[in-house]
Amino acid sequence: MLNSKLDKIIGIDLSLNSPGFCVLKKDSCDWISLHRTSNAISKMLQKDGSPFKELSGLKNFSINIIEKKEYSGEYHDKERQKILNAIYFSDKILELLKTHIDENSIVGMEGLSFGSRGNSLIDISMTTSLVRAYIVKLINPDNFFVIPPTTIKKFAIKGNAKKNELYESLLDRKKEDNRITPFYKILNENRDKWIKGSGKVEDPCSDLIDATWLSLYIEENIEKLLKK
Repeated sequence: MLNSKLDKIIGIDLSLNSPGFCVLKKDSCDWISLHRTSNAISKMLQKDGSPFKELSGLKNFSINIIEKKEYSGEYHDKERQKILNAIYFSDKILELLKTHIDENSIVGMEGLSFGSRGNSLIDISMTTSLVRAYIVKLINPDNFFVIPPTTIKKFAIKGNAKKNELYESLLDRKKEDNRITPFYKILNENRDKWIKGSGKVEDPCSDLIDATWLSLYIEENIEKLLKK
């Protein structure tokens, strides 16, 4: 568990369309989601059984949905739009985190997944770089850690774990952690609806679960990480 000097760990699972954040403290936990979509946002928040609707009604959750921007025009037009959009998206992320983060915070991010297809790896790299740069200016850089995705998965269950397995493992292994209880209850109640075929999990649950495992990993390994 966290000690008096290290009272907050922020786990960031950064994706292009649905990044999730977990703010783990000594006695409680908060979760933040920033989802961008081309769908009707009002319908997503009103649909019965939707994670967006269910989670947005809970005290410890901040569920945010914004419009997904499309790129058009010549190559140089699209590239300009991409960097402007990356800055816009990064600024949104920092707006959501600014009330939680301070110079003493411990912040962990998952490393990039190099299995991303096409230009998505370039796009996520651009946004990730901006977010990392902002964060290390706000905190002690020695308190910032980038953790390989396989390390987080091994900590949760196994190195090649699918999204549904990370979901199930959180329910099985962390049901006694009172800080996780708000998330545990809603995940457990909706297990049959939010876990889909082929190991898929409904948005934004998957990224929030990954961010939670990341925070828990850093907490358990904090002395080793800080020593290095």
